[in-house]
Amino acid sequence: MKKLLALATALTVLLLLSVGPAAAQTYPIAVDRNSVTLTYWPIAGGTSATAAGLSYQFNPQWDALVGYRSGPGAGATLFTFGGRYHLRPPAPGWDTFATVQYASPSGGAASYLMVGGGAVQNVAPGVKAYEIATYAFLPAGANIFANLGLQFELQRNWSFVTGLDVSTGTGYLGVTFDFSTR
Repeated sequence: MKKLLALATALTVLLLLSVGPAAAQTYPIAVDRNSVTLTYWPIAGGTSATAAGLSYQFNPQWDALVGYRSGPGAGATLFTFGGRYHLRPPAPGWDTFATVQYASPSGGAASYLMVGGGAVQNVAPGVKAYEIATYAFLPAGANIFANLGLQFELQRNWSFVTGLDVSTGTGYLGVTFDFSTR
């Protein structure tokens, strides 16, 4: 377990050191418990954004969440941290949860609180669909941000992620490393 946590930490640090500044509108979240998710947004005009999300399970109900977003644009990055509480699922193959997170953008922007919720459903063997909505108490006014996506298992620990950031209308691609299955 220590080696896996070290690998997840190393992947996160590598991403943090390899990306540029950010627009702080999307809130990356690791869909699986005990996982690291790295995503890439190709955006029109030749710009792009990258993000990382880390989830670590503390007990059957609670996960710690850490997120980072960078790009496009200059002068801002977004760090988030908080928790995810898993609710009783409505049916087998579902995971429903509520989240609370603190967001800290760089570039002199004010920090803010976010609350949200989501659901993950196994739709086929090795395929999960997820829906996540976050209500952000931004200093300029509150907004709701949503993500929809699919996660395809490539092998026991690795999955491919594709989704849509509904708030910006941009799609993203990524990978998830699930360190709980080792």
